[in-house]
Amino acid sequence: MPPRLLLTVAVVVAAVALLPAAAARHGQHGPPPPPPLAKGGSSVLTTALISAAAVLVVVLVYLCVAIAVRRFRRREPPAATSSAAARAAAFLRRHGLHQHRPSFTYEQLRAATAGFDPSRKLGDGGFGTVFLAHLPPNGRPAAVKRLHVPPSPSPSFPSASATITKSFCNEVLILSALRHPNLVRLHGFCADPRALLLVYDFVPNGTLSHHIHRRCGVTAAAPPPPPLPWRTRIAMAVQIASALEYLHFGVKPPVVHRDVTSSNIFVEADMRARLGDFGLSRLLAPPDACATAPGRELVCCTAPQGTPGYLDPDYHRSFQLTEKSDVYSFGVVVLELVTGLRPVDVGRERRDVTLADWVVAKIQVGALREVVDQPVLSEGPSVMASVEAVAELAFRCVAPDKDDRPDALETLTELRRIQGMLSEVSAPNGA
Repeated sequence: MPPRLLLTVAVVVAAVALLPAAAARHGQHGPPPPPPLAKGGSSVLTTALISAAAVLVVVLVYLCVAIAVRRFRRREPPAATSSAAARAAAFLRRHGLHQHRPSFTYEQLRAATAGFDPSRKLGDGGFGTVFLAHLPPNGRPAAVKRLHVPPSPSPSFPSASATITKSFCNEVLILSALRHPNLVRLHGFCADPRALLLVYDFVPNGTLSHHIHRRCGVTAAAPPPPPLPWRTRIAMAVQIASALEYLHFGVKPPVVHRDVTSSNIFVEADMRARLGDFGLSRLLAPPDACATAPGRELVCCTAPQGTPGYLDPDYHRSFQLTEKSDVYSFGVVVLELVTGLRPVDVGRERRDVTLADWVVAKIQVGALREVVDQPVLSEGPSVMASVEAVAELAFRCVAPDKDDRPDALETLTELRRIQGMLSEVSAPNGA
């Protein structure tokens, strides 16, 4: 119990203890008592007065204790948040990560986000809320993710805060080692008992999901963005494929993002795409790897995690995570670029709820044009050869068996070939 609370309780108890003595002294030195009532009436009045005084004392004690406890709780962070911050700080020290990125204080980031003002909110994710911040000393814009740390439901069950802490540490560990123009960069972090916070590049033009599906603006007040031209869609596909090729081939050990979705692809003002949100990512390296496939492929045994509609069915069946799981998710994103449709839509027929199943069925019967996004179709026949080539590549990426999918390097090479083909077709028109 905190010292102030103990003092408050002690004062109240002392006051209650001194009440009879004070009453006795008052009876000795005060004005003469009123004339006595009848014996029965006097007994009833005395009982009523004592009862009222007891109730009053209980109410006062309760109010004092409640106020003291409330003030104490306001000062102290929740136990789950404190525990998460302690675990995160220990992890960062153990891996030496506190030296690789600036460590902001909670007060700095609170001030930079105007007290985590709801009007500064950029979006909500599965693990946290992202706010626009203006960092000292020159007010440079940044995105600050405040992770949700729920209280532990019971000592008998694993705390949900452990999952959030793992996501926090995962992003710091992995993003600290990555450098690529099409990845969102981590600028710093804060592991404080009051919150776990991550500081990223501010990417001002929303997510790819906003631009593909055009159902709402980047903010609630903004109008829906205009349709993406086909040339821009191919360029974005090339950029994200380049980021995946870097993660799978350019760093050691390889990194599997594990949540490649259009909502985790952010768009710059010049329409360049950048992959972010590495909270579910995994390093494919022993001792995490439970087996090594023929060649260079590492297989990591872990429970399937990801976003419905993008989750690799092979990974879901076998619990074996490989780089090909990212290729499957990327294939779904490419199908979104081709069709403008969402990866999951329960309004479609049951067999067509997932976009991959629906478009694959259309491609197999030669009916791709039925699902191509209307703004792309309106660009005319000059783009249709490249649209069909991109759809065919996506068809291979979402193959149910991972061994039938191309790897990220082959995917990037093919997309660059298609992009070049499109440029050759449009060059005479621009001359």
